[in-house]
Amino acid sequence: MSSLTPDVALAYVRELSADVRAGIVLDSRGNTLAGAPGLHAAATRLLAARPHARELHGVGENGSQVFVIRDDERAIVVVTGRHALPRVIRRDMRTVLSGNAGDSGQEVPFERLDSGLVNPVATAAADAFRP
Repeated sequence: MSSLTPDVALAYVRELSADVRAGIVLDSRGNTLAGAPGLHAAATRLLAARPHARELHGVGENGSQVFVIRDDERAIVVVTGRHALPRVIRRDMRTVLSGNAGDSGQEVPFERLDSGLVNPVATAAADAFRP
């Protein structure tokens, strides 16, 4: 288990990249531990669609990117703008999931997400900014 609390882990990812628009941390049962509640439904559907994937990345129709990193205990789902660097974002997310800023965790091949899974998460993130 990571030594970082879910709130701190998500804040750390946001601090590392100005491109992060929204994020959510979920436990292994899909309960929200931290982050934007509006992402919950879309994020849990995305995770359910790829239950065995450890790292996921996809680009939405509007250029927004969605990244997922998970282990046996929790998952972090982050939405970024179009200019985020995928390898850097994934490394930062692995770092917070491992809970140790000196250890970025083991890199594993990521799976690409199709826009049908990315767009609902990206839309939910955009909706979080609307009044």
